[in-house]
Amino acid sequence: MQKHTVFIAVVTATVLAAAAWTAALALQSSDAPAAVLLACRGSVTVVRGGEMVKGTFGMALASGDEVRTGKDSQAEVHFDNGQWVQIGANSSTQIHGTKGALSSSGASMGEKSFEVVQNFLKLKDSEGTSSLARLRSGEKRAALRADSPMQTKVRENRPTFHWSVSDPSMELRLTIYSDKGIHWKRDVPKGTTSLEYPADAAALVPGVTYSWVLETTDPLVFPPLRSEAAFFEILSDEERQSLDATLAGVDANAKPSDTTVHVVRASLFFDHGLMDDAIAETTKALAGDPDNAELHAILARLYAETGRTQEALDAYNRLLEQR
Repeated sequence: MQKHTVFIAVVTATVLAAAAWTAALALQSSDAPAAVLLACRGSVTVVRGGEMVKGTFGMALASGDEVRTGKDSQAEVHFDNGQWVQIGANSSTQIHGTKGALSSSGASMGEKSFEVVQNFLKLKDSEGTSSLARLRSGEKRAALRADSPMQTKVRENRPTFHWSVSDPSMELRLTIYSDKGIHWKRDVPKGTTSLEYPADAAALVPGVTYSWVLETTDPLVFPPLRSEAAFFEILSDEERQSLDATLAGVDANAKPSDTTVHVVRASLFFDHGLMDDAIAETTKALAGDPDNAELHAILARLYAETGRTQEALDAYNRLLEQR
């Protein structure tokens, strides 16, 4: 069998802020595994207690487990000390202890990063999938809907607002509220579905929760249409600088597969409460691994937790196709 290849860690041990408005904290567990399987391709099996089970994306691994790959197969293991190990075709590696396994073979990204990825991967749990099943109520798309930013933090102090509208000829107004009342409002051109927050508008302050809605302004539209409120918060300068430095490390260092890199980036965004960015990175991960049912489950949960029911249903239906 071939020897496994150790990759340099792609994320530094930066203390990361908890997500502001997701169930991320509730998903944390003190029973963290010694490692997790990521980016399984082809025939990947795990020998555990003398029994052989199929290896799957996000599978928790304990000390003593052995990961094996078949012909034209590969797997990646993320250890709890922050190291990556790629296992090529017709290879194997055994998990030996925790907090320092393979420490002499490569650089470490730190235990904190492992916890970040773990918390993100827990979005695929069966309990979450069951909760998504309750969304299948045949809900119709809203005639006017705020899409993004939606129940998330954002990195930019001039975010771009996106929405969906059934009738492009509607006359609409976008209004942003703070705890002090109306912060800013503007009528939007007909037929548009996005608007960047202008540079000459009152500054959006980090740490303040804002909400925004769209509503019709044409008096002939009765009753007037109004979208459900969407919430967002600007990331602080300190958080943004810390995150940017970490992401730069992802790009600068040796990496495992592209799919795994996108999962790591999505985990970092999720941990910072940047739900829109987490969704974007998870979508990119799925582009490289479209048959990954666990990633479909994660994407469905992300959509559900940000109130995008229709997108959650679409992702959930794609998940069912993978089962």
